[in-house]
Amino acid sequence: MKKEMVNVKDFGAIGDGLFLDTRYIQNALDSGKIVYFPAGVYRTGTLYLKSGGGIHLSANAVILGSRYPEDYNANDFDKRNTFSVKERSSGAHLIIARDCENITISGTGTINGNRNGIFNTDIIHTPNSKHPRYVLPRWRPGAMLYFVGCRNVKLNGIRLNDPTYWTAFFHDCEDVDIDRVTIQTDRHTLNSDGFDIDCCRRVTITNCNIFSGDDSIAIRGNQGPLGKAAVCSDITVSDCILSSAACGVRVGVGNGTIKNCKLSNLKIVNTNIGICIGPSYAPGKCTAINNVRFENISIDADQSLLIVPSWGNDIDDPAIQKVSNITFRNIEAVSDKANLIVWPFKKDMFENISIENSTFSLRPGATSPGEKQRHWKHTDFGIINQLGGKEIPISNCKGFSEDGKTLLLKRDR
Repeated sequence: MKKEMVNVKDFGAIGDGLFLDTRYIQNALDSGKIVYFPAGVYRTGTLYLKSGGGIHLSANAVILGSRYPEDYNANDFDKRNTFSVKERSSGAHLIIARDCENITISGTGTINGNRNGIFNTDIIHTPNSKHPRYVLPRWRPGAMLYFVGCRNVKLNGIRLNDPTYWTAFFHDCEDVDIDRVTIQTDRHTLNSDGFDIDCCRRVTITNCNIFSGDDSIAIRGNQGPLGKAAVCSDITVSDCILSSAACGVRVGVGNGTIKNCKLSNLKIVNTNIGICIGPSYAPGKCTAINNVRFENISIDADQSLLIVPSWGNDIDDPAIQKVSNITFRNIEAVSDKANLIVWPFKKDMFENISIENSTFSLRPGATSPGEKQRHWKHTDFGIINQLGGKEIPISNCKGFSEDGKTLLLKRDR
């Protein structure tokens, strides 16, 4: 059944990019219907979606986030909302949907987080780094789109541009369908993830182009803020182009469970790490990860594959949970740095990891996999390097390197 649509201008919105349209847009959203945005720039603070309703953006319509903190929600508007003092991110969001059902954001227009108005983009914190970053402002919003506890969510056709932090965060949501969405962030913007899928069930991401400053797609199991157990499961990602200054795909974070994920027909380009699996992000907070398949994926990255027990830590986490049944099939990967798989110190906590029918190549001048991770401490290395554990099965795979002699798999007990 086609949903009824109302025009945002009939509720008083101006759409000139100068006038603050928040009140008028919210009045339209409160109708519980789909709100149509004709061509224009609608400057606004926080907007709240209602069950049964949503947003439809015409081709030249832009929802532009305000640059002023007072135009956004308070950090404590919901007990499930989180923010990071370390990352200088607030709990403010441009669009919020909490405990909603049957909501849609569609069209061919744009939602813009106004990074240019909030960041000083003339200042680069690390200008000589391989991955330079803007200096963080004193205040910035959190996730541009924030969905929590929602059911039956559709994002279709829209553009999501210039977030100041994560682009779209889904927490404890079910039946989410994301199709033909383009995310465009500035690679200099720290923490500017694409889609963060956290403790959600039955999520499909298809035909999307995601260009992000941080992880393009992050699959997470952080159930702590929810105050209940919530598994992240049945996540399908296919037919997407991913490009990131961090990871194309990252699986991990939190203290819950991630299972039954399939990622296929992806093109990962111009990326730091193509695919990363890391169950521990902070000491004591570890996810269990089971049954994740990567199929038919091309990767062009600094490092194509990284599987480590702990992300960014030199030590193994005593709280490590099991990572099992991880399959890589039909992967075509080329990288500047050798690939790395590190087993945790707890026996059998990594189990049934396999690579099949794949080709891995190192570019001329490739470097050791331990250049930053610090797990691999040797000058010699292979194309794929395994530290500890049982030898992973590699079948029908090829490896190419500059010297023509480097082992496809080099194992260090």
